[in-house]
Amino acid sequence: MRFTRTVRTAAIAAAAVALVATSALSASADPSFAPDADDIVQVGSDTSEFVLNDLSALYNSKTPTPVRKLASFNATGTATITIRPGVSINRPNGSGAGITALCGSTNIDVARSSRPKGASDCADSRFLKFATDQLRWAANTSTGSVVSLTDAQLTGIYNCTITDWNTINPAIPVGTTIKPLIPQINSGTRNFWATQVGINATTLPACVKDVYAGAPIQEHASAPIAGTPNSIVPFSVGRYNLLTPAQKTGTYLGAIPTPDSTSYDRTLFQVVKAVSGVIPSYLSAVFGNGSGTTSTGGVPFICTRSDTNPATTTAGDIIKANGFLELALGQCGRI
Repeated sequence: MRFTRTVRTAAIAAAAVALVATSALSASADPSFAPDADDIVQVGSDTSEFVLNDLSALYNSKTPTPVRKLASFNATGTATITIRPGVSINRPNGSGAGITALCGSTNIDVARSSRPKGASDCADSRFLKFATDQLRWAANTSTGSVVSLTDAQLTGIYNCTITDWNTINPAIPVGTTIKPLIPQINSGTRNFWATQVGINATTLPACVKDVYAGAPIQEHASAPIAGTPNSIVPFSVGRYNLLTPAQKTGTYLGAIPTPDSTSYDRTLFQVVKAVSGVIPSYLSAVFGNGSGTTSTGGVPFICTRSDTNPATTTAGDIIKANGFLELALGQCGRI
C-alpha cells in the first residue's frame, strides 16, 4: 500500500494515538518540550525524521511517562537548536552531519541515519537497524512518459553517459536533456545513491547538480524537481508518499524494476555510542543492544511488531504508517 499523508494520519488515528497525530503529523521541526539532562536527544537524517517524530510521540505517551523522553530534532528548521538546558548547537542536517554531531558531543544520544557505517565514523558508534526504506527516483512531469528506469539506465544518467530522455523513450523529442540532481553533501541519501550508481559522492560528475536556486538541494524536497524541467533526483518512497498534493505538483515518483530494485532498498539506522563496547541500557531499551534485544533480553521499543488490534499502536504500526517496511523478524535492533 502506498501511504499518503492523509492515509498516514488515518492509520495512526484509527489506532487511537491522538498524541502522535497532533504532534508528529504536523511535521514540526523540534520536540514540543525542552529536553532536560536525562532525555534522549536525536538528530540527523531527513529520511527518517517524520517516523522518529511519530515514534517519539508514541514512546513519550506511555504510562507512566518515561523518565528519559525521546526528543527528535528535524534535519531542517532554525539554524540552531537547544538540545539541553543552556546547550545550543548548529542544527545537523542529514545522516553525515548527525553522526558527526553524535561522535563529537556527549549531549547527543542518537543520530538518525539512512546510510550504513562509514570508515570515518567514530569507532564507538553502533548502527542499529530499525526499518527498510525503498529508495527510488522522482522526476519532473515533463518526462512523465518514463515510468521505470533500470539500474543500468540510472547509472548511465548519473555518470553522464545517458544525457537525452529520447535515448530512454523515443517518443520524447531528441534534445530533451536529462538534468540529474542529488541532495546536499551531508545527506545519507546522496551517499547511498552515489554508491548505487557508481559515482563519487564528493566530486560529482559534471552533469549532476546539488544546488537549486542558489541553495544546496535538501533530500526529499520536491521544489527542485518541480522547478527544473527534465530533472530527476533520488527519492524515498515513504517520504514521497507523505508529501501533500500541492507538494507533489509538477513531479511524479518513478519505479525501478525487479530485480534491480532490491539493491535500492536500504536499511534505516539509529546510531548510538557504545561505552566500553556496550550500548547503555537506557538506549538498548529503546533501540536495541546490537543483538536484537534490550540489555535484559526483552524486545526494544522500536522493534515491537505491527499488529491488527485497532485499540493498540506499536512501533511497527508507526513504521508502516510512514510508508516504510518492517525488518524481517529478529533483525531490528541489530548491528
